[in-house]
Amino acid sequence: MTNAVLMEGAIAALRESEIRLLTDIATSIGEMGESAQSDRRRLLDVAEDLRDMFFLVAIIGEFNAGKSSLINALLGDELLPTGITPTTEMIEVIRYGEIGDRRPQQRDDSTRLWTHPNTGAPGIALVDTPGTGSVFARHERTAKDFLHRSDLVIFVISAKRALAETERLYLSLAKDYGKKILLVVNQVDLLQPHEQQEVRRFVERQVQELLELRPLIFMVSSREALNAARNGSPPGTDAGGVAALKSHLKGVFTEAPPTRQKLLAQLDMGKRLVERYLDVSQSGANVVSTDTQKVRDVQRELEQQSGGLETQLKTARVEIQQVFDGLRERGMTFIDNNLSIRRFGRGINKEVLQAEFRDVVIGRALRDINEASGDYVNALIDNSRLYWRGVIDRLNQLNDLLEQELTGLDAGVYSEQREALQEAVRIAETELKSYSSGEVLGRLETTFETNLGSFTTWGATAIVGLIVTLLAIATPGPLVGVGAAALALPALVIGAPVAAVGGYLALRYYRRVTADTKRELKERIDHLQKTYTESLDKLTQKERNRLTQYGKQVLTPVFSRLEVLSQRYAVQQSRLREHLAQIETLRKGIEGV
Repeated sequence: MTNAVLMEGAIAALRESEIRLLTDIATSIGEMGESAQSDRRRLLDVAEDLRDMFFLVAIIGEFNAGKSSLINALLGDELLPTGITPTTEMIEVIRYGEIGDRRPQQRDDSTRLWTHPNTGAPGIALVDTPGTGSVFARHERTAKDFLHRSDLVIFVISAKRALAETERLYLSLAKDYGKKILLVVNQVDLLQPHEQQEVRRFVERQVQELLELRPLIFMVSSREALNAARNGSPPGTDAGGVAALKSHLKGVFTEAPPTRQKLLAQLDMGKRLVERYLDVSQSGANVVSTDTQKVRDVQRELEQQSGGLETQLKTARVEIQQVFDGLRERGMTFIDNNLSIRRFGRGINKEVLQAEFRDVVIGRALRDINEASGDYVNALIDNSRLYWRGVIDRLNQLNDLLEQELTGLDAGVYSEQREALQEAVRIAETELKSYSSGEVLGRLETTFETNLGSFTTWGATAIVGLIVTLLAIATPGPLVGVGAAALALPALVIGAPVAAVGGYLALRYYRRVTADTKRELKERIDHLQKTYTESLDKLTQKERNRLTQYGKQVLTPVFSRLEVLSQRYAVQQSRLREHLAQIETLRKGIEGV
């Protein structure tokens, strides 16, 4: 097997530069995840093909579209087998050689090599691929896997079934690889002349509208061309229209050396892939940027929720302060009214006095306190439910967005981020469930009822007991008896000073007891109020701690992973842009040779 193109000097150096560049691009793309591995292998295939330097003209099309027949017509020789069933199972590479060889060499399990002098020019190889749309999936896979290695694609369409879905797919793929494409509508001998024009217009319109392609279209009959060659048709005739196709190919091969065209063709493919993965990387960076903004929104909600708790707590504190102020005022009034000197000497019913204390002093304090604290706790719970639902919604939206954007992206890159989001959602759902019962408010009300009940018991017992004691002290004992009248004058004379002193001392004792009772009552009310406010403060602080903990333990890792992803995409884009610059520099060198 001979290679008719001698590689030396500047073009040889440029080929080596391109091989290195394509290999480097393959390495960069290969680091972008599992989905990029097939393109990495394609670039390595292309780099390897550059060592042989045959300009590969790949003939692609549906099975039974007449690909093998077209190649035979181009060769002017019935070299390849043809038939009505899928006959091409392997990649048939027909290289240029001054002396043909009709015995192919098996290169590997999917490729056979032939030589023939009529491939078009030295350094040119025609490639027959298995038919697309074949019942044999292996055939189609073989054809698809070779497409990227081609330098020029001749896409063969049967005139009887113009542009099937698989054909559009392969044309689109060839376009994405940046391949030069020629369209050949074969088997036109099966159509009437007016039908041929209709088919041509249909194909032209379809590729333009569906694929935005405007390739040259050749209408041929390989069978007529082969019959003419077999029968020795006169020179200058174009039986079957194949001569026009051969003339165009000859012009392509002579307008620039095939070596240069091959280097440029595969450089174009490398550029297309770099641009595609640059878009992929930018899409990933955009997702990360969107993710980061959404997480910042959640973090901002944390801060707003925490600030809202403080406002609600202040309102609840004011209402509770008003309740306790009223309790103090009623308590002081009760003491003044019942520890009054005017009550001394009167009878007193302890049970009535205790009931009066509960009704007048305590009254509806418990209900007012429960209403104030209940309103606060209910608002806290409702807002917390709303907040955590909002967090869950936002994180689920973020997760959905991530799933949507994974098409074309590396799923492995996002696995940790997805796990972090799912954990964040799980924790938020747990927090939401903790507010789904009345446990928080019920526990708080039980505490309030217990404390106020203890205070009520103390007040009803202690204050009433003091009143009874003072009344007993202030009430004269049984001094009146026999001889009282006889003793009245001396007693009056002697007792007056003593009574004055005793009254003074009793008054001082009364005032001290009154002051002490008021002080103790205030202290107990203050302690009771402190217990209430501390309970609300603890509840509020617990909620703040929840928010802070969620921010630090859940959102911070999410931010951290987003930052890692952002940096990774920045490095990818920098490297890919560097490859684009290297491609342009190399292109100028190749075009200048």
